[in-house]
Amino acid sequence: MALNPKIKSALIFALKLTVTLVPAYFVYRNIVGSPDWDSGDLYRLFSAKSVLPFVVALVCLAVSNFTACLQWKLLLERQGVHLGYARLLKLYYVGLFFNNFMPGNVGGDVKKVYDIRMQGGQDTVGAGLTATFFDRLFGLFFVTLFALAMGALFFVHDDAQRAFVWPSIWIFLGFCAMFAGLCSKRLGRIATNLMSRFLPKSVGERLVRMFERFRHFRSVKLWAQISALSFATQSLRILVHFFCGIAVGVELSVSWYFYYIPLVAIVSALPISIGGFGPRELLAQSLFARAGVASLESVVIQLLAYFVSLVLSLFGAFVFLLGGNANSAGCQDKQS
Repeated sequence: MALNPKIKSALIFALKLTVTLVPAYFVYRNIVGSPDWDSGDLYRLFSAKSVLPFVVALVCLAVSNFTACLQWKLLLERQGVHLGYARLLKLYYVGLFFNNFMPGNVGGDVKKVYDIRMQGGQDTVGAGLTATFFDRLFGLFFVTLFALAMGALFFVHDDAQRAFVWPSIWIFLGFCAMFAGLCSKRLGRIATNLMSRFLPKSVGERLVRMFERFRHFRSVKLWAQISALSFATQSLRILVHFFCGIAVGVELSVSWYFYYIPLVAIVSALPISIGGFGPRELLAQSLFARAGVASLESVVIQLLAYFVSLVLSLFGAFVFLLGGNANSAGCQDKQS
């Protein structure tokens, strides 16, 4: 017997709330459990010297949003959806605003797909979904490369840090297998045939069309372009955490951030908590403790980086409230 949709939604929300609150409790306990903990420590983290690093973090994230939007635009164009960069940037910021308040940081992606449909009609739903999904995957894939590179360059000979290379290797291999399945005709056909045996016919047909869309990304030039853009985007977003660390007085080499933040970003992207809270802070606290960063500072860095994202996403809230994302004029959809 199928559950009532309302009951099902309530149970899923309760589960995500639990996944959010339980790690958050351990984060709190680790902070207040420190022998020299004092509530005044939180206020002492910030000073007049915190302003400039915070502003630099804002600039880094703002520039990364421009490069990320350009990557999204390239992927949409490969799907036959052509929109002006300024209009797409507005949709992108609306998505960022929703990402800050929806479970698992994926609510904004759903909103972007919906807005693409509003811009170009029903036929653009598949194109928007494919481009947005691939855009998210490629960003996580590329940030994993940073962790692997830092591990190979600086941490592979450190017994205390070497173990964290393995999660990055397995995640990297998983992404490689996924991209091979999505973009390969043979592997895509095998995957759809297997899934079609267990799924309804209508769902199987949609999967076939989805794999056909992903094969539009089989272009050396496109991969070179999005690799360059992802390098810039993900580097800048990791630097946001680095400058947030400087803002609270943490003097730590940037290589630690390029090694740890990718793992934190991947956990944050999982739709298992509310807005990524809880698991993100607990993992960051555990990882940065190995680099000698106190529990309070490691958590505040994550919260400050989130606050930077929230400040910039207010532009998306402004666009959303004005209804500027629903204008369908000017879209030339070439999707068949």
